[in-house]
Amino acid sequence: MRAVCSSCGRVHYENPKMVVGCLVEHDNKVLLCRRKIEPAYGLWTLPAGYLEVGESAAEGASRETLEEACADVEIVSPFAQLDIPLIGQ
Repeated sequence: MRAVCSSCGRVHYENPKMVVGCLVEHDNKVLLCRRKIEPAYGLWTLPAGYLEVGESAAEGASRETLEEACADVEIVSPFAQLDIPLIGQ
């Protein structure tokens, strides 16, 4: 369950360092989303977002893809794991 401000709707993420996403390929095309927030507002990206507390990486990636691209996906295999030591890189 997310903690959401009742006044402004801002989400307080309990795990803001773990980001998950999907690389979705269908008919030799890749699914991309246009960013609606900064940083990189308006640029194209893979569907991704913060992992919710209690989710596996696959569950989070699938949920983010459904939320951001309305695509119900099956996670076949991990594509990559990147460790970035500092936030904002």
